[in-house]
Amino acid sequence: MLTLDLETLGSEIRLRAVDQARKVLPVTPLRLDAIARMAAKLLGTPMAAVTLVGWDEDQFLGMYGMPEPFATMRSVPLEYSLCAYVVSADEPVAVGDMLADDDLWNHPAAVEYGIRAFAGVPLRDAANQLVAAVTVFDVEPRSWTPAAHAALGHIAEMLDRIPVEEDAREAVVAALAPGRDGSTAAALTVAGGGPVVPISPAAEAEVRRGFITALLDSLQVGVVAFDNDRRLVLFNRTLRRLYGLPDDTPIAQAFADACRQLHHVDGTPVRPDELVVARALRGETVRDAEGVLYDPRLPNRWLLTNGQPIRGADGGQLGAVSTVLDVTERRRAEQFRDCELAVARRLNACTTIDQAAPDVVQRVGETLGWIQVTLWLHDDVADLLRPTATWNAAGAPAADRFRRPIGDDDHNPVTRAWQGGEPVWQLGTSTGYGEVPVRGLLAVPVHTADAVRGVLVCLSADGAPDLAPVLGLLTGVTGQLGHFLDRLSTVELGLQLDRAKDDFLGLVGHEMRTPLTSIVSYGTLLAEEPLTDDVRQMVTAINRNAETMQLIIGDLLELAGLESGHLPVDRRPVDLCEVATAAVAAARSRAAVPVRTELPARVMVDADPLRLRQIFDELISNAIKYSADRAEVDLGVRIPEEGVVEIVVADRGIGVPVAERPALFTRFFRASNARHSTVAGTGLGLVLVQTLVHALGGTVALDPEHQPGTRIVVRLPCCHTPDDPHSGPVAIG
Repeated sequence: MLTLDLETLGSEIRLRAVDQARKVLPVTPLRLDAIARMAAKLLGTPMAAVTLVGWDEDQFLGMYGMPEPFATMRSVPLEYSLCAYVVSADEPVAVGDMLADDDLWNHPAAVEYGIRAFAGVPLRDAANQLVAAVTVFDVEPRSWTPAAHAALGHIAEMLDRIPVEEDAREAVVAALAPGRDGSTAAALTVAGGGPVVPISPAAEAEVRRGFITALLDSLQVGVVAFDNDRRLVLFNRTLRRLYGLPDDTPIAQAFADACRQLHHVDGTPVRPDELVVARALRGETVRDAEGVLYDPRLPNRWLLTNGQPIRGADGGQLGAVSTVLDVTERRRAEQFRDCELAVARRLNACTTIDQAAPDVVQRVGETLGWIQVTLWLHDDVADLLRPTATWNAAGAPAADRFRRPIGDDDHNPVTRAWQGGEPVWQLGTSTGYGEVPVRGLLAVPVHTADAVRGVLVCLSADGAPDLAPVLGLLTGVTGQLGHFLDRLSTVELGLQLDRAKDDFLGLVGHEMRTPLTSIVSYGTLLAEEPLTDDVRQMVTAINRNAETMQLIIGDLLELAGLESGHLPVDRRPVDLCEVATAAVAAARSRAAVPVRTELPARVMVDADPLRLRQIFDELISNAIKYSADRAEVDLGVRIPEEGVVEIVVADRGIGVPVAERPALFTRFFRASNARHSTVAGTGLGLVLVQTLVHALGGTVALDPEHQPGTRIVVRLPCCHTPDDPHSGPVAIG
């Protein structure tokens, strides 16, 4: 919650410090308007200010983009001040949207001047008194990032600890040399009425150069600059550190050492005339030139370089400047993402781990730039880890120690990763690894759904790599490998189940059909003989159950034939309504339950008439079977939209319990209320309907809103929409 601390703002000690700073700051070598402009540019805001915060007003010592009348007055009344909140808080302040803030939504700066967001850092003088703030303002809501806070902090560091009066006098006198021989430089009056100190142009230039150098050294981007005589004038601290050079390295030596490390992305050294700053000296503007910093002692660094000529007010070239940004982390993140995508594509294209593993370890090794990558998988029979695939970097001989099977060895990092289920990083030396110059080993376990099935082992020639992103990549890759192994297990289990199903159907079709035929035949003969009532009842039961088993076997074999494609669907133009009428007539002749129909005159579909009749027979038979006594069964055909026909069969029977509806179209399923009734059934009828409907390119579903009873809706493609009053939706059931 932001508030104005009037006690802090009105402190007599603080206000005296503000008055003293008002006298001191104008004589410092800092161009405060330029500082404000730099703050706005770095943070991407339209306005910025360096402000002394008094009791009743703020004074703008430096400003950029401020609206009138404040730009002319260089001050703002306290009621319009936002910098006062920064001083009151005595800590960095950031507000992303004033209109969304309960305390600031009606602030005059927001209401009258449209300021929506601001961020600021308080400034103290050398006596530790709060006197000022550096603040940026935006007319759009925004999120203040950590980078923005850091940039604002760096700017504040250049202004912090504002000198008190005596310190300022000594600093200015020491820093600025007196004029010589009739110097025409402007004179500055030292605060407090001290002597006038004339400033020579050379001294003023030196002060400005020192300030600019300090400013550029504080930036997070490397900067190098030449004047128009090709003299090196700047190689900032960030650039030195990027190239691993001490801060006190002489500028010429620093530039020469850096040039030796700089390479093109193809690995060839960058010639002096190819340097971005050299191109800029020739008048060229260069954007986003890629390069690689190669140091055999360290991992490669990727650089992005810009360069442009420096021109004076008259347009003449004064020199050239080049900025260098280290984009290694960004590029590595992109490479790691591409690696994971490539691994995913390869695993999706393969059907065995032996087929996929060589490409996976190669892609991981090339992405990391390490010397060897090996995938170890568990041998369930021998209870050992065995290498499945190994990749070696070009010119790196194989590490024999990591090609032999690994057993129960607590000292082996691969075993520890396998048994512990956690990554293991081990520093090492060349000893024990053959000719491979191994400095580090990273072993990451491959987890499946129920166990650790393997370990991905990577050998590095670098003893101190940045492990966090590497571990993130390898954890992602091993996760994909684990899912792949789970998928293979699932596929293998599915194949085993399919083989078991085929074996069962073969048994049913050949080994059970023959004895059942004999049972039915002999049972029929027995039923024709004179029998006692008890014996006849037993024979009838035998015949009934044998016929039921024959029906089940027939349905199973038909389902298997349809699913395997061995029973083809003979498509041809068929009048669906004609087939429906025939099915209803047959049902009425077999059962006393009335069947009510609502059919168009004609609906042509591209279907197999035999399979279409099976669908109608099964649906009507089911509806009649589970209907209440003498309750009507409804059959309707309708055209809900162009190119689609719906078959709706509804009854008013026992229905299907809500919790059991998802299993309605699975084999041998019978609802609990059906199993407890006297109605016989196999649980295959609706499964057969679904298989037939899918073969005809349609869908079948249960209408969850219908009650009491059950309503099944079949949707099929139709090739002709009739001009009939019943072609629109009709209410069935």
